[in-house]
Order: sequence, then C-alpha cells, then structure tokens
Amino acid sequence: MRPLILIATLAALSAPAMAQDGGSADPDFEGNAGAIVINGLSVIKRQDLDFGTIAPSRTLSGTVKVNRGRNNTSECSAELTCFEPGNRARFTVVGEPLRYYNISDPGQITITDGANNMMLVDTFFGAGSGNDTEWRGFQRLRSTGIARFNAGAILHINPNQPPGTYTGTFTLTIEYQ
Repeated sequence: MRPLILIATLAALSAPAMAQDGGSADPDFEGNAGAIVINGLSVIKRQDLDFGTIAPSRTLSGTVKVNRGRNNTSECSAELTCFEPGNRARFTVVGEPLRYYNISDPGQITITDGANNMMLVDTFFGAGSGNDTEWRGFQRLRSTGIARFNAGAILHINPNQPPGTYTGTFTLTIEYQ
C-alpha cells in the first residue's frame, strides 16, 4: 500500500492549484499601453469664393466657373455678361507635419439675395485637382505642418435673375487620413 500512497501524493503535488471556489488560479501578467497625440487640423480662410459681377440673359440660363488655379480667372458662359472677374477661395491648413489629409465638399449650396431669390452653386473643386472638376484625394502637409489650397465652383444663373447681392456659406470638411 505504501507505493500507492506515494504515487497519489506525487500526483497531487504536480496538479495545478485549485482556487477555493473550484476555478483554477491563473497567473497575473502585465502589458504596456501608450499613445501618441498629434496636433489637430486647423484651417485658416485667406479669401472667400466670389463669382464677380454678372448681368444675366433675359431668356437663357448661364454659368460662371471660378477656377481654382493660380491665374485666378473666372469663366462666364456666352449667355451672360461678366463685368468683374471672380476670385477663388483660398485656405491654409495647419497640422502634424507630413501627415495626409482629405477634403470633402458640400456637393451643392444655394446663395440668396435675402428676398427669396436663389442661385445654385455646385461642382466644388480644387486642392491641386488637375482637371478642375473634383478634389484630387489625399493631400499632404509639408514638413512645416502647413499646406495651402484653393477652391473653385460653378454658379448657375437663371434667366432674368433678379438683381441683388447674393450670399451663402459652404463647408469643406478636412480630416486626417
């Protein structure tokens, strides 16, 4: 009988210890946690989007396209008479150096004269897009953490549009990628 007791004792010593409630006693372990916090993006408006001074046709609709390019021109369709050219919108983005960001636009907005007369603005474009018809995708901040971009859009003018000063706002969303 002695050999059986000895074997039973050895088996009991090599089995995992059981907690009082019947579960197993797991060993404690540690892990590390950390985070890197970077500068949030901020945007500074340097110039508003302006479509210029326009005379509408009495019978035909027309458009004014403000280019986002360096030559800062606006293009009036043949149905309109443009007296003063428009200006592109200009912005400065400040954030974490060399990080990528993306720009999205509202798609379309309306501008009004305060007396319920409206005009549609759409086809926002800029930030270096090669064909002036859409955003180019990801942009990158310079090593200084600064980038500049321009924005243009198209204004749709109705036949015999009532005279007035038309205003509105648009929102560009800029976020890290």
